[in-house]
Amino acid sequence: MALPRTDFFDRVLQDPYDRLQASNLARQYLSGAFRLDGTLFDAATLVEFDDFELTSAEYAQLLMIFTDARVHEQAQYGVGPDEAPPGVYFTSVQPAILQHPHKNRIGLYQDADDGISLYLSDGDDGEDAAEPAVAQALHIDHLFLRHQAPDWLGTVAFALCAMTSHRLGYRRITLIAGGGEGYDPHMIGYRYWPKLGFDAPLEAAEQAIPAFAACQTVQDLLELDVAWWTDHGSQRLMEFDLCADSRSWAKLLDYLLDKELI
Repeated sequence: MALPRTDFFDRVLQDPYDRLQASNLARQYLSGAFRLDGTLFDAATLVEFDDFELTSAEYAQLLMIFTDARVHEQAQYGVGPDEAPPGVYFTSVQPAILQHPHKNRIGLYQDADDGISLYLSDGDDGEDAAEPAVAQALHIDHLFLRHQAPDWLGTVAFALCAMTSHRLGYRRITLIAGGGEGYDPHMIGYRYWPKLGFDAPLEAAEQAIPAFAACQTVQDLLELDVAWWTDHGSQRLMEFDLCADSRSWAKLLDYLLDKELI
């Protein structure tokens, strides 16, 4: 079955998706030509994925696999060093785009209704174990482009990833937005990812500031004082809500329009 569609995709995302997919950035750097564990993919390759048949370009969009990358697929059975949930991870090496020795690492995991990922296990949890409702989610464990990478490549790659994830029925995309007060000063994820629609609860000390007493999340705070967050915001787990008409989509689409990417 081909990659499915949703009413929200048809109403809101189809035109931005078409524009991004037709961009020079997507055609050149997310072409679907790569090598996965020794198997060569090209534009004509079709990929069987979770009962769907994706083109190699759609597969590359989902996992942010850049053209000519070498990719390795591996299961992770425990929580990773940076709180990466158990799941199946795809690690990409592409020296022309990714900063050496960094590798892109994108994971797929089962996301329970209470927000806790289900551990992959080859053992038996017992006949009486409850069967929680689950929906697939995506985790960006590592994404580090070279300074020489084309402008806006990371933004276009993420937007296409999010749109493809939505069409597959995924509920959220998660990551650690790094840097900020008290953390690595060279990392700017805490500032960058909220621009694309990621959000997270505020910490108690942030809510204790009178100006932000009514704020619950980072996005609430940003609506009041971007400069404060730039100077005093900090690293934390953030998520992009892939559900139709979410605040995350509104933020991302506004950003793409503002940067004239769509």
